[in-house]
Amino acid sequence: MLNKEKDVEFLSNYDDAFKNFSKGDIVKGKVIDVREKDVFVDIGYKSEGVIKIEEFADEDGNVEVAVGDEVEALFFNRTDSDGFEILSKLAADRIKGWSKIFQAYKDNQPVKGVIKSLVNGGFTVDLNGFLAFLPGSQVEMHPVKNYSSFVGKEFEFKIVNANESKRNAVLSRKVLLEEAKKKREEEIWKKIQEDAILEGKVKNITDYGVFVDLGGVDGLVHITDMSWSRIDHPSDMVSVGDEIKVKVIKIDDEGKHKKIYLGMKQLTDDPWEDVGDKFKDGDVVKGTIVNVVEYGLFVEISKGVEGLVHKSEITYDKYISHAKKLYKIGDEINAKIINIDPENRRMSLSIKQCKPEPWSDIDEKYKKGDIIEGVVTGVKDFGVFVKLEEGIEGLVHEKDLSWDKEDRPSLKVNDAVQVVVLNIDRDREKISLGIKQLTEDPWEQVESKYHQGDVVTSKVVSVKPFGAFVKIDKGIESLVPKSEFNNREPNAKEEIDVVILKIDKDKKRLISSFVQE
Repeated sequence: MLNKEKDVEFLSNYDDAFKNFSKGDIVKGKVIDVREKDVFVDIGYKSEGVIKIEEFADEDGNVEVAVGDEVEALFFNRTDSDGFEILSKLAADRIKGWSKIFQAYKDNQPVKGVIKSLVNGGFTVDLNGFLAFLPGSQVEMHPVKNYSSFVGKEFEFKIVNANESKRNAVLSRKVLLEEAKKKREEEIWKKIQEDAILEGKVKNITDYGVFVDLGGVDGLVHITDMSWSRIDHPSDMVSVGDEIKVKVIKIDDEGKHKKIYLGMKQLTDDPWEDVGDKFKDGDVVKGTIVNVVEYGLFVEISKGVEGLVHKSEITYDKYISHAKKLYKIGDEINAKIINIDPENRRMSLSIKQCKPEPWSDIDEKYKKGDIIEGVVTGVKDFGVFVKLEEGIEGLVHEKDLSWDKEDRPSLKVNDAVQVVVLNIDRDREKISLGIKQLTEDPWEQVESKYHQGDVVTSKVVSVKPFGAFVKIDKGIESLVPKSEFNNREPNAKEEIDVVILKIDKDKKRLISSFVQE
């Protein structure tokens, strides 16, 4: 009897020496043996626990476990065929992971995880052993083309939904990115005030200006605010990615989104502020043509200071259809300052006033009878305009083009031509020119070539009620009065023999009679 009581006491003490676990408990233990397929763990229970070795394998299949390691596993209260308690490290990890996830969801705290793989509609994310779902639309703020580039990377996520009964969770990285962006914008908006000087990065370049990232908020530097000097394109000054300093010149918050207008040139002194000290009306300055427009030339006379040469002030020539016919961008010229208006940032210049007024000494430059070379500037029915020099243009009347009406020279604009000065009217700024005067007047030889009674072949030029004009030589016409038709009916361009009746060289008149048939 005594021995039986001792046996019961011994068994009771034996049972108390081991821990008691219930199904579903997470137990702690120490690895005591690692075999080919199983890992044995001492959990302080009546029998050791066993965990499948693949539960310790990493993504590449490498087993990361050794004798002496401490592990946590889920207790199932079931034994295998050899009597070892079946445990699961992965199940314990999921339970622990879910507990942390749900707590983070309740506390509205972000969690860290690694995107494991692509699944239909998104990704699976490993949150310390618990797998959650990340929709593809929630991985970035902007649309994504290459989803696979995110696999294997660690990020922070916000838990947007967690179902405790089903133990599943939906994540979003996009929400955290948007919250961070909003926070950055709030911080930068504290710094953005008119006249504030900030640093930013060139984000985009357009024809009209440069967009600058100020740290989550974009501002525009218009091309006119990049430099006091004229530039052809914003890319002449900056490139995408450049770090630049800018000044806030205006904030427009009337629309849905605030607009920030920035300036680069405003970081330096306005060159127009001391224009009045540097330049005065009447000064002759050297400048560079920076733009050519229909109505004139824009000339930069110092950095950031431009003036306009109106087309009427380019040359003394009366007719100029476009300034680009005379000048191009980049040409250096001398100009006279006509007017300065610093308040409105305007300056009027003149190129022609740097030269003497061409008619002021016309009588010294040209004399009646001078033979000079000019350029045809216009061809009209009544004559031809010829430019002798800048601002000096004369007219060759049609009657002074040729001694012979049928032998008028064929001239076109820009042709070089020799002319004779016939008359100068300084007061009216007119010069009469001649081309036929370059050759001898055929009437000078008329008396030596023709005599009264000569019969010559002529060509009818025109028929009038009082008679007919006939051409008997180059530049020499004769009148055949009606009374001398001798019963003939002449027609224009008809060739008819005539008899010379009278010659008057001084009056350049010649009277003839049709020869009777």
